[in-house]
Amino acid sequence: MVFIPYGKQDIDEADVRTVLETLRSDFLTQGPAIERFEKAFATEVGAPLAVACANGTAALHLCSLAGGVRPGDRAVVTPISFVASANCIRYAGGTVEFADIEPHSLTLSPARVAEKLEQATAAGNPIRVVVTVDLCGHPCDLVAFARLKKQYGFLWIHDACHALGASACDEQGRRRRVGEWPEIDYVAYSFHPVKHITTGEGGMVTTHDQAAAERLRQYRTHGITRQASEFVNRAEAYDENGTLNPWYYEMQALGYNFRLTDLQAALGESQLRRLPGFLLRRREIANRYRESLSGLRHLNMVPVRPDVEHAYHLFVVRIDYHALGKSRARVMTELRSRDIGTQVHYIPIPMMPAYGSQLERTDLPVAWQYYREALSIPCYAGMTDTDVDRVIQALKEVVT
Repeated sequence: MVFIPYGKQDIDEADVRTVLETLRSDFLTQGPAIERFEKAFATEVGAPLAVACANGTAALHLCSLAGGVRPGDRAVVTPISFVASANCIRYAGGTVEFADIEPHSLTLSPARVAEKLEQATAAGNPIRVVVTVDLCGHPCDLVAFARLKKQYGFLWIHDACHALGASACDEQGRRRRVGEWPEIDYVAYSFHPVKHITTGEGGMVTTHDQAAAERLRQYRTHGITRQASEFVNRAEAYDENGTLNPWYYEMQALGYNFRLTDLQAALGESQLRRLPGFLLRRREIANRYRESLSGLRHLNMVPVRPDVEHAYHLFVVRIDYHALGKSRARVMTELRSRDIGTQVHYIPIPMMPAYGSQLERTDLPVAWQYYREALSIPCYAGMTDTDVDRVIQALKEVVT
């Protein structure tokens, strides 16, 4: 029997042809495919500006750099995410604090963040950054965080690595894609193979600010600029006749090599054309799971807020392992014996040794409870109806 992983890329012949055409072109990196992909992606997510980069972690790091995060800056981050959502602040020298999650959407709680913002402001040491995450593809409460940003003026970094294709209603009830929200300073995306589209590895940052986009591009490429209007050492930049020296460039900041290659960008642009179909299939699978598993004892569905359109990067179920009489490890092993792959998304970041392993049940009770129950089951566009039925049947056999 064929193994069904929790996530997997979907590559077709058109994707392969596109990459081969680029491989035979004049540019393998720093060529025209990058800008084409950026423009197509910006259009898809409703953002005016997009900057491609090496991976989702690099995207988040660039957000911190371009946003001016400095040593000592305080940031509030969700505890339930991949570690990169918090690490991006520490890369820039900032300090990370955690607030609890919402009990239903499992995204960062605006109420808990508001408490931290108010306490920090009253103490004269305001919080500089808030990092929100659309866990599994479910948008966080964007309206509430937009209000908090207006009140407290923090830098808003939004991790949408799970949420390509997701949307939410604004205060006027208008449905807006995540990239369309101008209140958000930076939105980061990932193109890892288990995401909605893939470039192998790859990432993107969108913004509504032209100056911010230029900073992103500079930090992406070693901190170097070739824009004559930005040159500082003009005596070196121009010859004695005032003509710009053709070789000249300046490193004006400590940047990184976070570039995406043309091969990856070509694959990304090809995959982007297939995104509507990918999203439709993921939502079909999620609906079948909800219909078939909702009545299963000891297993609960994660609800979806009515004002959002879920992107279903992941499909997570919550299992009461204690009542079931089986450990999570045993459930995962029994599913694996049936060739069904599962995973846990995520171990809370503050439980990690690099963050001091200080998480206690009383610190973040909702996050703790979620972690104890979470299990990600297969959900990706290439799954057939037979695959979905196999997962449903296996869960019914194991979770009883």
